[in-house]
Amino acid sequence: MFLGIYREPEYSPGRHTSNDAKILRLVGQALERYGVPVRLATLEEARALWKEADLIFSMCQGPAALAELTDWKKQGARIANDPEASRRTYRDSLCSTLREKDLDFPHSFFVSTESGAGLEGCRSLFGAGGAWLKRADVHATQPRDVIHLKRFEELAPALAEFRARNLTTAVVQQHCEGDEVKFYAVRGGQLFWPYYPRESQGYPFDEHELERLAEHAAATLDIGIYGGDAIIAPDGKITLIDLNDWPSFAPCRGAAASAIAKYLKEIHATQNRRETATV
Repeated sequence: MFLGIYREPEYSPGRHTSNDAKILRLVGQALERYGVPVRLATLEEARALWKEADLIFSMCQGPAALAELTDWKKQGARIANDPEASRRTYRDSLCSTLREKDLDFPHSFFVSTESGAGLEGCRSLFGAGGAWLKRADVHATQPRDVIHLKRFEELAPALAEFRARNLTTAVVQQHCEGDEVKFYAVRGGQLFWPYYPRESQGYPFDEHELERLAEHAAATLDIGIYGGDAIIAPDGKITLIDLNDWPSFAPCRGAAASAIAKYLKEIHATQNRRETATV
């Protein structure tokens, strides 16, 4: 039996609740067409089921849920996405990890919203296009989790706003000029789906290069079901600016569900072969 776990409500607000639930249900249906028995559950419900599961596929994102799933993994559970890999998509890990792997990730500076210490160190990140303030943990769950700052002087008031929402750490990130392109993907060439989320200049770029960069980043984090954002500069240069685990795949649910189901089946088969080979 494969066990699918819904994302926690607090990390799936508003319309995301429906979109997140839809992709999990579609993956479950695709697996059943392959003849795989599937149970879908909330994290609370999964606590009574996980030991029976041959594979867990989880959309959980919060630190408490990922810590619990990591404990299950230590007890022998097979989980995709790996909860430790999901944790590596948090910005407090993502920014430094991808820069270390020569992925030309934008310069980023971490600041405490409580002390405000070190703000002057962020001044150099503000160019003609300003800079970005982002929560340092999970991906954006509401509009003000990511704020475009036009001037350095806007940083302190924006940090105060984060502090009022009990966000203790933030990242200030260099602005990259160009078109924003979002993408959805499943590792190993199962699916790669880029699209413009809003009006763009239409700067030409190499989609294969974007896929290569995304796969490189996903391999670095060891994440298999993922999405992200990139900026296409006027000269076609591609810069990754975000990578997140298991998005809603809303623009391409049908194709994504089939690709994810195939990926999960392959993971399960590979793990079984490894276990058989060690017996």
